[in-house]
Amino acid sequence: MSNYIFQVILFQAAFYMVYEVFLKKETFFQWNRFYLILTSIIAYIIPVLKIEKIANSLTPEYAYMLPEIIYTPGGFIERQFNWSLLLMNSMSWIIYTGIIFSGILFAVRIYKLYRLIQSNKKRRKADHCLVILKENHTAFSFFNFIFISETNQSNKKIIDHELIHVKELHSIDLLLFEIQKIAFWFNPFTYIYQKNIATIHEFIADSRSVSKSERSTFFNSLLAETFKVDRMTFVNSFNNQSLIKKRIIMFNREHSKNLLKIKYIMLIPLLSAMLVYTSCEKNKAEADVDKNTANSAVLNYETQQNTSLAEQDETVPFVEVDQVPVFPGCEDAEDQKACMVKGITAHVSNNFDASLLKNIDNTESNEDGSENLIEKIYVRFTIDKEGNVTDMKAKTKHKELEQEVIKVVSDLPRFIPGQKNGKNVAVKFTLPILLKKDI
Repeated sequence: MSNYIFQVILFQAAFYMVYEVFLKKETFFQWNRFYLILTSIIAYIIPVLKIEKIANSLTPEYAYMLPEIIYTPGGFIERQFNWSLLLMNSMSWIIYTGIIFSGILFAVRIYKLYRLIQSNKKRRKADHCLVILKENHTAFSFFNFIFISETNQSNKKIIDHELIHVKELHSIDLLLFEIQKIAFWFNPFTYIYQKNIATIHEFIADSRSVSKSERSTFFNSLLAETFKVDRMTFVNSFNNQSLIKKRIIMFNREHSKNLLKIKYIMLIPLLSAMLVYTSCEKNKAEADVDKNTANSAVLNYETQQNTSLAEQDETVPFVEVDQVPVFPGCEDAEDQKACMVKGITAHVSNNFDASLLKNIDNTESNEDGSENLIEKIYVRFTIDKEGNVTDMKAKTKHKELEQEVIKVVSDLPRFIPGQKNGKNVAVKFTLPILLKKDI
């Protein structure tokens, strides 16, 4: 989930940078409108897309990383406390709380609009409904409702302006971003996108409702409007004071040449790069991919020719199997992965020769700063089509530990093999083991 959120924010940032640098100052208002809407949605879709041909051609085959275990001479093995998991669980609660809070705020604002409609006089027209507000209020619209104060109810210019918002269905655009703000309230680009789409809405309404000859009169009336609407980001407000200067500047800008629409072609290479990225990115929600692949050269994990059955069989990435390999006795377990880890942990605890650790002189500094840490070993192995543990590989600075770890892993009981499309397949795993001396 965290990886998905990161990619959504990353992609929206990339899309927005293209808009900010190349498109924002152009007068292709409708094009820019659809660009912001389309890219904001695409950013949520691309992370779940994976083109197999790209993945197979560019992504090396990774092994599934099992949770880390710790071994001491006393034979006690424990799962290392997963602080990252605790942090992720805490973040999940924060995210869900924010979603509920954002949803409640949105419901309150909708209720306020409903009360305005119910408590004020209305004049229904063929394509819209005027809501005459008793208090002085700047004009604004929401779907086919145009809210206007009594003093301005006969102002045709203001009504024509808001009618453009109604006819162009601008409220749908704003509601789209409101939904994004509820589900992804922590994403700053959702707010940036919504602010920019609201600006474009005003540019469109200005260009459609006011002629060049009327611009002086129109903007004088706009500047004369001094009252504010309550903060509702999903309504189109006639007098948004932060936009007045931008609207005047854009209204007086020369129309962009059609040739400049070629800028939108930049979306193609950007989308291609994102698809390559997501196709080569493993789904970390389903499997914690081996983050130590950078050490593969040191650990000598390159493919080698040998006579093992696992090397002859084509292995399948863990995330692609329909049924993962099952540890003996875990067939009916509710969480087969947790049961597998428990079984492997017990096996290592019962079979590792603890006397080897007592004879290891550990004078070198360790990666975690722990004086009693002897070494962290990554053991690579394959559970083949028959469920046998084969192709064990490990590389350490202590040869005797390497041999012992491989021996212990090779003695693991026979698994129920993994399956894909109803056929048995071989699956690779990596097991991290921390070897420690007694404190």
